[in-house]
Amino acid sequence: MAIGSKRNLSISGIGSCNGGNFQVAKIEGLGRIDGDVTCTDFNVNGRAEVNGNISTETTEMKGTLTIQGDLKSKRARIYGRAKIEGHFAGENLEINGYTSITGNCEAEKFTANGRLQVGTLNADTILITLHGYCKIGEIGGERIQIRKQAGIDLARWLKILPLAIGNQLTAQTIEGDHIYLEYTTADVVRGQQITIGPGCEIGRIEYTSKLVQDKRSKVKHSEKV
Repeated sequence: MAIGSKRNLSISGIGSCNGGNFQVAKIEGLGRIDGDVTCTDFNVNGRAEVNGNISTETTEMKGTLTIQGDLKSKRARIYGRAKIEGHFAGENLEINGYTSITGNCEAEKFTANGRLQVGTLNADTILITLHGYCKIGEIGGERIQIRKQAGIDLARWLKILPLAIGNQLTAQTIEGDHIYLEYTTADVVRGQQITIGPGCEIGRIEYTSKLVQDKRSKVKHSEKV
């Protein structure tokens, strides 16, 4: 190892270690990290628990991941089940399975196929495909698309998850420039161009340009502002 270069963290099988500053942090099997982790690449294939914060360039996770803190990652891909007790911040977050983020989620592009529990979601582009019950407090972005679609590739992941009945998203407020919603329940939706697809129940809609509503959805009040 060259002087000044970062070491790698590797857990294979069952093991635990302290946090620190690494080049690559990799867990294959069952692993626990106590403390904050700073690295270039964070990889999990199995089940991992981090009792601290993670700051990394890329995150690749297949299995189960619990973070007792924040996750800062420019690019993150999650396949399986992840629980983040703090906040997420990054450029690109891709979710396949179930993810719970207690705090805020900030990204440039947010793509999710599965189930979500998020405090506040803000991203330039938000693409969500519902597979089960989802709950997000507030959603904000430029382009927001929420659709219902049968899960084929996710079937092997979702078999192990406690699914709620029905594919539905519940939010307090949704604000964006271009919004398309399906099977969404929200108190308030605000935007320029809004399309309300099937299965929605919206309390109030405020739009500046165009509103299209499916006859199978319910909107209590809509207003052009």
